[in-house]
Amino acid sequence: MRQRDESKRLAFLQATLREVAEFGFSGTSVARIARSAGVSPGTLYIYYADKDALLKAAFFYVSDHVIEAAVSSFQQGTTLKDGLRRNWHALFQLGLSRPEFFRYHDSFTHSSWMTPEIQARNEAKASPLLDAVEQGKAEGLIKPVPFPLLETFMFRPIYHLVQRTLQGSFEATDEQVELGFLMAWDAVAQA
Repeated sequence: MRQRDESKRLAFLQATLREVAEFGFSGTSVARIARSAGVSPGTLYIYYADKDALLKAAFFYVSDHVIEAAVSSFQQGTTLKDGLRRNWHALFQLGLSRPEFFRYHDSFTHSSWMTPEIQARNEAKASPLLDAVEQGKAEGLIKPVPFPLLETFMFRPIYHLVQRTLQGSFEATDEQVELGFLMAWDAVAQA
């Protein structure tokens, strides 16, 4: 059996992000991904059984980076609000520095590729943050609503504002990003 090269694996994942951004999930082919990565399609199959496995691996690659940024920044906070503030700013910066991560993450999570098993995997990885949010609800700091509502009002604005920044229609100064956080906090905080 041929040995796997980590740089090739990363090249496949990054090529997948580029190809899906341009052609969508159904329009992306293994051959085009391999060409974009600079290797033969046969080599790609040494790493991934099929296109489905490659698309999922690319999502895990992206979501692990997003979750790591979210959890590590959150854990540096001294209070729930401060942790969420740090989280908000870190995710905003990640979105600006790696917009392909946000595009792929958003596309995948809103597609038929997202399964309850993948969702559960990501929730387990993000458990320090999710547990703190649940604790905040129990302590009356955050509105006692289902997490999808909290996610929509606290975290989804980041995606939108990053996109607007990249398009040039929003100036992401520190003050504006902080204002965005405060508006998101106001939406989820218990009055």
